[in-house]
Amino acid sequence: MSRGTPSATVSLMRIALGIDMAVLFFGLLAIRGLAVFDEWLVWTGGGVALVWLIAALGTITTPVGRWLGHLFHVALLGAFTIDVAIGLSVLVPIGFWLFAMIRGPQLDALAAEAGDQDS
Repeated sequence: MSRGTPSATVSLMRIALGIDMAVLFFGLLAIRGLAVFDEWLVWTGGGVALVWLIAALGTITTPVGRWLGHLFHVALLGAFTIDVAIGLSVLVPIGFWLFAMIRGPQLDALAAEAGDQDS
């Protein structure tokens, strides 16, 4: 059974969440290296964040998935309280998420318009 082609918005949000996973991994290593928190707390928090990201990825085509993504990126801003360099690194996926939310619907509208002209 075919799933259909995902919209530009969904594709861009999936890319942003993929970037989040990479930033999460390296951010966890950096936070662990700073030794600000106990190691079990770092890995537990990272595990919770990873489950959150996977849940957002799995439901990204629904409003719940989008809200999970929004809330995750708001929570990422909390990285500034740990270290400024880590906080600055999370601005990349946050910026890409915002790009997906602004430019994605515009691209979807253009694609729908082009599809209407073809038929």
